[in-house]
Amino acid sequence: MYQHILIPTDGSAVAETAALSALKLARDWGAQATVLHVVPDNHALASTPGGSHRAEESPDHHVFRPIADAAAQLGVKAGFFLRQSDRPSAAIVTVAMERRCDLIAMASHNRRGLAGLVAGSQTQKVLAHARVPVLVFNTV
Repeated sequence: MYQHILIPTDGSAVAETAALSALKLARDWGAQATVLHVVPDNHALASTPGGSHRAEESPDHHVFRPIADAAAQLGVKAGFFLRQSDRPSAAIVTVAMERRCDLIAMASHNRRGLAGLVAGSQTQKVLAHARVPVLVFNTV
């Protein structure tokens, strides 16, 4: 099946639930995972050396800790990356290509109405631009 799954997370409970499900699929398929957290351009990451492009991070980073723990428990090989961008969907698609992922597995926050129009759907944008399949966990 799939060999390398990109798992974007924004640190929310919804994204964490989707990440745990994606890790279980990775275990079942014998795949590795790349876990990605995109931070805004004005984030403190900008002050770190090389922070503006990408940095491999320790799984001890607070956003990654629960996912790293689950990956270890499940025996899934996982790498953890931060990317700085004000366009999270574009960063997700770019990292999927750079890391040669063959599947993106992510959550949908189900923003509807005015909140959906204002925030936009990062998941929808990834679906529109990804060059690999996208598995969306529709958690409520």
